[in-house]
Amino acid sequence: MKLAVAGVGAMGTRFALKLKQAGNDVTVVDGWDERVASLKKDGLQANLDGKEVAVKVPAYGQKEVPHDLHFDAVFFFTKSMQLEQMVKDMLPVFDDDTLAVCLMNGIGHEQTLEKYLPKERVFLGNTMWTAQMTRPDHVLLEDDGSCELANVQPGEPQHSQAQELVKVLADAGLKAHLLDDPQYSVFRKGCVNGTLNTLCTLLECNVEEYGRTTYAHEMVVNIVKEFAAVGATEGITLDVDEAVNHVEACYTVIGAHYPSMYQDLVKNNRRTEIDYINGYVSRHGKEHGLKTPLCDLLTAEVHTKEELQGAK
Repeated sequence: MKLAVAGVGAMGTRFALKLKQAGNDVTVVDGWDERVASLKKDGLQANLDGKEVAVKVPAYGQKEVPHDLHFDAVFFFTKSMQLEQMVKDMLPVFDDDTLAVCLMNGIGHEQTLEKYLPKERVFLGNTMWTAQMTRPDHVLLEDDGSCELANVQPGEPQHSQAQELVKVLADAGLKAHLLDDPQYSVFRKGCVNGTLNTLCTLLECNVEEYGRTTYAHEMVVNIVKEFAAVGATEGITLDVDEAVNHVEACYTVIGAHYPSMYQDLVKNNRRTEIDYINGYVSRHGKEHGLKTPLCDLLTAEVHTKEELQGAK
């Protein structure tokens, strides 16, 4: 397939690299000038499962993408707060049959995509792969993972298109699966992000270290309950016990990992996606008259940490 990856940070690099290695025609697009310069000069550079790799691909800044390009699908891997501008900048390369795929952290991204694209061409899901940007020109890719997706509007040809996308990702070794309900999957992954990403960032620890603490289980359970309560207002029924088990499995599966929010704020002093994770629950809880004290507090604490550090 002819594919674009829009947002080539750590996770975007993993997907672009694996898709290219599998024989797809891959173009990458990013809004960080230093990153774009590195991609144009040296291509995708990463330590992939202990081996240094470098793969050349066409690379563009998001304001300079030629409008005459055609893609079968565009994969979005920006930070949540950067998604809308990236979609706007990529719109000229969307033909009537170009598919949009969003596997990003955060809740509610389909609402942004649907402002500009028909629901029939928007595919939503998540990924449990890990990735870490070590330098503007290099990414560390280790640990095992998977991804899953579906179209947000059930029907045909969307289901067949989703199956094709899953096959392309699976053939690239990205262990893709077809979803029944993408919104459920996003909320379930939100429970992982809203516990481990946020808490590891505030406590400045990795996933395994957090999991060994005395109050880890209690905090996870109560945060997941808040996600479940807000999800219920949107017709999403989360199994709290299953979601908690899903979060706590990460203690061993990706225990040495420092989540992306930690990498953003603690390591690189960059603003976080908290408003699209715990902040989403806090905001929507207020709209529905629900009490979400933990997500309220965690959102405020992350923003306070950003402010104190002068995060950019």
